[in-house]
Amino acid sequence: MRSRREQPGNGRQGSPDFEDLLTSIDIPEPFDVQVFCDQIAAQRGRPLHLHSVPGISGTDAPCGVWIATEKADHIFHEAATSPLHQDHIILHEIGHMLLGHTSILDGVQSAGGGLFADIDPATVVSLLTRASYGTEDERDAERFAGLIAGKAATSRTGKTARSSVLRRLGDALSDS
Repeated sequence: MRSRREQPGNGRQGSPDFEDLLTSIDIPEPFDVQVFCDQIAAQRGRPLHLHSVPGISGTDAPCGVWIATEKADHIFHEAATSPLHQDHIILHEIGHMLLGHTSILDGVQSAGGGLFADIDPATVVSLLTRASYGTEDERDAERFAGLIAGKAATSRTGKTARSSVLRRLGDALSDS
């Protein structure tokens, strides 16, 4: 699968403006990924569902998947990982959403490795999976996830031990 931005004849229009995008979203204080997802859903005007899936990741398998149907967004993340890593996977997939990344579908079953057998492929508008950071879209989504984590960690109130971990994670993953 590749992003529509990477299709021949549809050259990339430059790097996204991460700072403008960051100022357009509200980061809950203290940070809570479910509250954040609820805010993103309200901003986008469509439901956003989180699904914890055991065994989604592995060698050459994605640890996160975003599926957009006609009516809702669905983020699938690895269940057998730390809560901090789950949050980061979710933020990465939200990065794809907010950065406008889209996919070319080869079918939900083949793209998801058979993990999504209950999803009717006809209802899927877009599906993004990742197993590496080999494309600009993946690097952009990863950078944006780090910036969200950093912004969450530097919020004006409620600096908890977890937010200090988010701040360090954001610092480590952002380019700035």
